[in-house]
Amino acid sequence: MSPKNRKTVSRLLLALLLPMLLSGCWERQELNEMAFVLGMGLDKAESGYKVTLQVVIPSAIASQAAGGSGGGVPVVVSSFTVPTIYEAQRKYSLESARASYYGHIRILVIGEELARAGIGEVLDMLKRSREPRNDFYAMVAKGTTAEDVLKVLTPLEKLPASKLYNSLDKSYKASAKTVAVPLNQFIEDLLYEGKNPVLTGVKMSSSVSEGEKKSNLEDSSPPVRLRYSNIAVFRKDKMIGWLSDNETIGYNYVTNNVVKSSGPVAGDDGRPIVIEALQTDTKRKVKFIDGEPHIYIHVKALCNVEEVMSNDNLEAVRVIKELERKSEEKIIFRMKTAVEQIKERYNVDSMGFGQSIYRANPKAWARLQREKGDNYLKSLPVHYKASVTINRIGITDKSFLQDIKE
Repeated sequence: MSPKNRKTVSRLLLALLLPMLLSGCWERQELNEMAFVLGMGLDKAESGYKVTLQVVIPSAIASQAAGGSGGGVPVVVSSFTVPTIYEAQRKYSLESARASYYGHIRILVIGEELARAGIGEVLDMLKRSREPRNDFYAMVAKGTTAEDVLKVLTPLEKLPASKLYNSLDKSYKASAKTVAVPLNQFIEDLLYEGKNPVLTGVKMSSSVSEGEKKSNLEDSSPPVRLRYSNIAVFRKDKMIGWLSDNETIGYNYVTNNVVKSSGPVAGDDGRPIVIEALQTDTKRKVKFIDGEPHIYIHVKALCNVEEVMSNDNLEAVRVIKELERKSEEKIIFRMKTAVEQIKERYNVDSMGFGQSIYRANPKAWARLQREKGDNYLKSLPVHYKASVTINRIGITDKSFLQDIKE
């Protein structure tokens, strides 16, 4: 090979090897050097914020997985008062031999005091950072602090943050009394025209002093439990109040977020029959009448009979039709009550009616904003309709209780 060719080959090899040398994982971290944050809590402090991190203890989880006793609690909770949220990472490094890692965070708990003061600024770091995936659930600590919520140990699910995530993921599908809102959705709702966000509330059954002890894991009836309760209503980034359970169900029907829901209706004898909605679908339309927008909501629900305490004969077509009618009235009542209460108490468009108007006719939305501003919701006509079909009554047509002879 001539010197000229050797020089050309050398250059080609250098060009091929150089990217390989430069593509090393310069940000690589070993697993045994990281502290995995599963839950984060944000509270208001006198100067800045109190940030709480719930970090998993790998050795405890590994021991339990191998059949051992675990020897201790599976998480460690650290709290820091800091001027900015990002500063908590720096403070954590002063007490831990591992670097905090947020790539597996499951929940964000926001203290009620901070939620009412406004959370727009504190969300910037979480949205800006590339570590968190922003698909974890956010919630408000009702009547307490995020720090106290994250300190409670849960017996059924060893990792409290995973318990809160899984419980919320299942509860909104089973009861329609909660809303499962990922952080990215919450931020999008903040930015949308004609939409105000909501978050589920979580509360403790007792004081945290007992809930953070290992005995809370070992007691068959733990003295402290975490429970989801109501949803928090926001005006922009500030929380302004709560919706009750029934109002939450109505809200979820309006916003097409009901997976399953159940409730009693009265039979002919006044005794309850529990109807469960198995499949629901809410359609929303905007119609303009004399130039003014009207909202039309139509819920279709496929239901079954879940429990019967009435003496009604469920084989009779008339009885089923009457149960369907009463179920339709109840769904409409729940939706109407939720919308009216949100209008009267808070005057915020949590349902996203303004967003529907904007999408249907941006010019009409702009005119509505000019003429009525934030008060458009109070005079906005909303029309409700529900269509219920009961296609299952169980494996028996009537309750066996009426056949029991005294």
